[in-house]
Amino acid sequence: MPGLDPQIASHKISLIPNVEPKKQKLRRMSLEMSLKIKEEVVKQLDTRFLCVSKYPQWVSNIVPIPKKDGRV
Repeated sequence: MPGLDPQIASHKISLIPNVEPKKQKLRRMSLEMSLKIKEEVVKQLDTRFLCVSKYPQWVSNIVPIPKKDGRV
């Protein structure tokens, strides 16, 4: 999180050497939902809440949760 010292809280993915990554099938989403997800991801990247993963082969599908006000 922006402004939080990484020595206080830091998350890392521990990998076991020589283990093949599990891959999920790509989930198709509606265009409207895809645009909302992209908007939220861009917002979180701009505020430096998210960063680019160093292990993209281990990434799983996103699970969007629609809020009552229409946000995701």
